[in-house]
Amino acid sequence: MKRVYTPALAVVFLSILAAIPFNLFAQCNCSVGHPATPVDYYVTMPVSNASSSSVTFPQFNPATGTLYCMSVQDTISAITTTKLQNTSPDTTIYSWLLSMSGNLTGPGLSVSQSTTKTYGPDTLAGLGIPGDNITHGPDTIFDSATGAKTISSPSSAYIGSGSFSFTFQMSGGAIPTQGGSNYTAQVITNYWGNFHLTYYWCPAAPLANDIQEFTATPDGSIILLQWQTANQQPNTQYEIQTSTDGKNFYSIGEAKGDASPTGTIAKYQHQYHPDPTNMGKLYFRIQETNAGGKVTYSAILIIDPKAPSQGQDDISYRTYPNPATGSLTFQFGSNQTGRFLVELISTAGQSVLQKAATLTGTSQIRLDLTAKPVKGLYFLRTTDLTHDRQYTSKVFIE
Repeated sequence: MKRVYTPALAVVFLSILAAIPFNLFAQCNCSVGHPATPVDYYVTMPVSNASSSSVTFPQFNPATGTLYCMSVQDTISAITTTKLQNTSPDTTIYSWLLSMSGNLTGPGLSVSQSTTKTYGPDTLAGLGIPGDNITHGPDTIFDSATGAKTISSPSSAYIGSGSFSFTFQMSGGAIPTQGGSNYTAQVITNYWGNFHLTYYWCPAAPLANDIQEFTATPDGSIILLQWQTANQQPNTQYEIQTSTDGKNFYSIGEAKGDASPTGTIAKYQHQYHPDPTNMGKLYFRIQETNAGGKVTYSAILIIDPKAPSQGQDDISYRTYPNPATGSLTFQFGSNQTGRFLVELISTAGQSVLQKAATLTGTSQIRLDLTAKPVKGLYFLRTTDLTHDRQYTSKVFIE
């Protein structure tokens, strides 16, 4: 077992890597070169008059590729009923301005629509006398009003294997533009709408086929990173990298390839001491550079310090490649022991392919797509038969 640490020569090594061209991947983005691939999600919000509502979307899975930008669009409708009352003892003539806004907010994002409507003049009797109040509406103040926002550098909150929520809030009120300050106003608004989220991603750097059993395991104040390689070529270099957003990675250590003959299995490990003040997610990967300068990467693993310390939620997992062609690999973030059943499920709920596997201190299960399924969206369902747990990933088959 090798223990690897960051030597002073890491700066030189990184300088050499910076000179290696990555044109195939750098040209894919949101503004120039090859366009990024869009992935769309839609959510419908039912009628509500709550002060705020949550709109939940899945996070972007970094195993799919690199998220370069994203856009959000909302289409809102709202109906308002406004009740106004004169609280002065005298008959008063009022004119009113109703001002309403719909606001969708999330990490680094805000989408807003606003409108105004005028009422009056209304002659209202003194307080307590018949005719001291009037009701306007119900009136349509938003009729499929659309707002949109594009983010060029999405927050890390949008990246992971779970979900996140936007908050939608309808706010506003009515004030007199004529008639003084002795009044009360009650505004009741029913709103509903549709929300459209688009992730724009580019293919991740090519995966290193010989990096196997890559795991990231929290152990007290450290995170233990372990991996092994098969068919390793001479003069291969490994760089351990981490990221706080799943997109921008930096080096935390390196290792030279084992001198064992080609075809043998070499094992590596690295102890990473994370910044205790960083309570966000951490992303890890291994960069492999062979003697010819070709750079490939392991799958990305995620550690979430806020996850519960016990139970199913603290078990991280990944499914890659995504999209997939010849095979799918399901990988836990730490080694597991038990009996497992892996199934490829269609959107109609039918089991298309399945494989039984037994893990003994390992983390990967590979499902070969020998009877190639029809191109489209599927779910990879992995059932831990020993501990009665289940894990589901959304995958695309090409």
